[in-house]
Amino acid sequence: MTAIFTTLTKQVPNTLEPADRWRERAKCAATTDDGMPMYDPETWHPVGTGPGAQQQTDMAKAVCHRCPVMDACLRWALEQHEDTGVWGGLDEEERRRIHRRRRISGAAPKPRPTGLQAALAQQSITLPDGHVMWTGSNPVRVQGICYTPGQVAWQATYGTAPEGRLSTGCDQPGCIAPSHLLDPARRASQHGTPASYKAHERRGEEPCAACKADRAARDRARRSKAPAKCGTRSGYQGHRRRGEEACAPCRQANADADRRLRNTGTTKPLADNTRPPAGGARCGTPEGYKAHRRWAEKACPACLEAHQATAREAADAPSLPTCGTRSGYDTHTARGEAPCRPCTDARERTDWLLRQTGAPLGRTA
Repeated sequence: MTAIFTTLTKQVPNTLEPADRWRERAKCAATTDDGMPMYDPETWHPVGTGPGAQQQTDMAKAVCHRCPVMDACLRWALEQHEDTGVWGGLDEEERRRIHRRRRISGAAPKPRPTGLQAALAQQSITLPDGHVMWTGSNPVRVQGICYTPGQVAWQATYGTAPEGRLSTGCDQPGCIAPSHLLDPARRASQHGTPASYKAHERRGEEPCAACKADRAARDRARRSKAPAKCGTRSGYQGHRRRGEEACAPCRQANADADRRLRNTGTTKPLADNTRPPAGGARCGTPEGYKAHRRWAEKACPACLEAHQATAREAADAPSLPTCGTRSGYDTHTARGEAPCRPCTDARERTDWLLRQTGAPLGRTA
């Protein structure tokens, strides 16, 4: 039994880490050569549920799916009931679903399942989009034999061991859905599709002729599509791809999209019911006009009128004397307030010059 277990552990490397060691290998904790963090820690703790927060969550999950200790991170977050942030490639809502499922079942997952079907049911979760993610240890020991999560899902579903190495045929890293798993026989029968081309790239191998032909055909079909209409960001990008100068509507659409990306995290215009309040600004005020500009949208007539009225008032307002001059001193006196020190000094200098030369400061006698 010892020899069998040793052989199996050589085939399936044990990726379990001690409780105080798995954080050291986490992708989110990576640093550059000069010791600076490679990623912003705030990326894993988005605030709110808007488009910007969703984009931040997707960025954090993309890093998690490339992390070698994603399973250990998720186990820790589930055990500690961590209710904020992205841990192990899942956000707080996805982890709540796991806890809810465990509460409904009436018991936590058993540490040692009695069979492959039980291991798959107890230590995996089905996501809303149909993918199945493993939440247990990797590898898992069932009845004295070590399996990878993919082997557990394959054998529990088909009843036989896979013929060779398993790979995922979908775009979700770490998915163990039996219908998404591919052994060498299935991989050979599914060439010539976008998923098989991406599978070649994930394995770091040269795509086969069928996959290359399918990719080339799709590229030709995409290039043969009708060009995007002017006045849109796609039209601007089409001008750039063709090496020609973009027209004025396309330049304006691209500038508006960039402004929306900086302010909202997405280039798409948001509907009125999804736009958060812009600092309490309301239409018909100068602040409302500024809010329209921040959101890269056309100002309403009320806000445009308020902006124009403010501009007219600023242009018609008389310029007040600045402090530090004789005019500033006279203004203080006319208001009935004590002159400031710079204005008092300016008055004394003007009076002294008037007594000495007979002319005020800045003029010749």
